Amino acid sequence: MGGIKDWLIALLVAAAVIFGIYWFAVRDSAEPEIPAPAPEAAPETPSVDLDEPEDEPVIPPAPEPAEPEDPPRQLPALNNSDSEARKDIISLSSDGALAKWIVPDEVVRKWVAAVNTATKGDLMHKNRPFTNVDGKLAVKELETRQDGQKVYVLSQENYQRYEQPVRLFAMVDTDTAVNLYQFWYPRLKQAYGELGLKNKNFHAAVLAAIDQALAAPEIEGPIKLVRPTVYYKFEDEKLEKMPGLHKLMIRIGPDNAARVKEKLRELKAALQNLPTNE
Repeated sequence: MGGIKDWLIALLVAAAVIFGIYWFAVRDSAEPEIPAPAPEAAPETPSVDLDEPEDEPVIPPAPEPAEPEDPPRQLPALNNSDSEARKDIISLSSDGALAKWIVPDEVVRKWVAAVNTATKGDLMHKNRPFTNVDGKLAVKELETRQDGQKVYVLSQENYQRYEQPVRLFAMVDTDTAVNLYQFWYPRLKQAYGELGLKNKNFHAAVLAAIDQALAAPEIEGPIKLVRPTVYYKFEDEKLEKMPGLHKLMIRIGPDNAARVKEKLRELKAALQNLPTNE
């Protein structure tokens, strides 16, 4: 047994030597010999001042939560609509200049009544939705007829009285006006229903009122007036018999009337095919 044990030990030693030689031979042929680096001095351990806090990491701010969308605007009740309705009309002028011309009470009802009256070519003389222009009718004396009746003409100063409201009307953004018309239409329709008209709808009334204004004649030359009593009248009987809306379009002057008609045509084109669910 002793011989066999010695033989095994000798065999293992020989195998280990052969394996070691082979391993070193393969390693040396695969990689170049690299000199071992010189030992480096151990880095100094930085001193830590426990009294001073370490720099905190920079954390980017959390994104701000998105602002919730505004809830849809609620249409006020007709009896409580004056403030908002007037504010919306005034908003149609960039500088708020329309505030001077819009009455503060029964706004929706008065505009509806004015539109209904205009469908017949007439004007409201009471409870108007807008204020009157400043001053009185401005005229110049032209001549005296054989019957002693003085003849006057509308002056340029009279036309100038209407320039500001006409300018504001002409500058109204049509898309904005139509959007407000759509928003307020249920209340306009409600107020129109209060007038007791059967088989009628307010949208058709608006278009009819526009057509009445567009139908006002365009008069060339001076507009002659007479004053048989307190009030002036057109000397031409045909003009005097015209509806009140037509006469107003003449009194504001040809230039102002042209601007008004241009804007009305623009509004009519936008309103004509507008659905109103009626």
